[in-house]
Amino acid sequence: MSHKPYSAYTVEEFALDDLFVRWVQHPNDEEVTAYWQNWLFHNPECTDTIEIARELVLTASMSNSPSLTTDEVSSVWGRIRESLQTMEDLRPLQPDVRAVIGWWYFLRTVAAMLGVVLLIGWALWIQYGPDQSIKTIKTTAGQPRTINLPDGSIVRLHANSQLRYDRRGFTGQLSDETPRAVWLEGEADFAVLHRNDTTSARLFRVHTPDLTVEAVGTTFQVQQRPECTRVALTSGKVNLLLNKQKPIRLKPGDAVEVAAGSIQAIP
Repeated sequence: MSHKPYSAYTVEEFALDDLFVRWVQHPNDEEVTAYWQNWLFHNPECTDTIEIARELVLTASMSNSPSLTTDEVSSVWGRIRESLQTMEDLRPLQPDVRAVIGWWYFLRTVAAMLGVVLLIGWALWIQYGPDQSIKTIKTTAGQPRTINLPDGSIVRLHANSQLRYDRRGFTGQLSDETPRAVWLEGEADFAVLHRNDTTSARLFRVHTPDLTVEAVGTTFQVQQRPECTRVALTSGKVNLLLNKQKPIRLKPGDAVEVAAGSIQAIP
């Protein structure tokens, strides 16, 4: 048995068609909307029928509207169901249309999966590629390590610690206003190379979960632990930055402990 083409559908038949109802109720579905817009372009004589069918579907869907009672909504759908019983050759979704829509969704899924694969590949290349700018150094138990940073500063990374930094921040590749910065987990001793430029953007910064240590040309130690972070200044000067508090200046010989956003001097 051949199936009736959409061009021969009546208003009621359109209102009962799954694909048509889907278009009316979900206009943001790009694939379904594209299909019906293309169909109307090739069947402009059906525009009036389509508009009446759209109004019928929208009216029948307003089950929560105060302008329609439950009985009125039931009556609308009742008339549609009665007309369905007289349509022997009507199918909710024609096989050829179902195939077109199915391919749309299939291609969109493939494109999305391909995008995810490319994104993962890019992320792995950034992390493990030979020209990576982000450097991560880790030490294990009993294996401290001396690190020479690109600006000439020296870091003594203690055991069971990790230091991460972006080389471009030390060489000016990002911006002349980019600070020299490292991120520390664990314990390390720093000997920061002095620079004549002491503007805030050119200072050396050590970031930990609790605070940021800001230095110009300084020797100091940072111990970052789960319960607190300790900073001890040997020479030079540093500022401690804690959330929204004012910077705290340390003098040589000062040692402090920071926990839960509060700071305490260590005798």
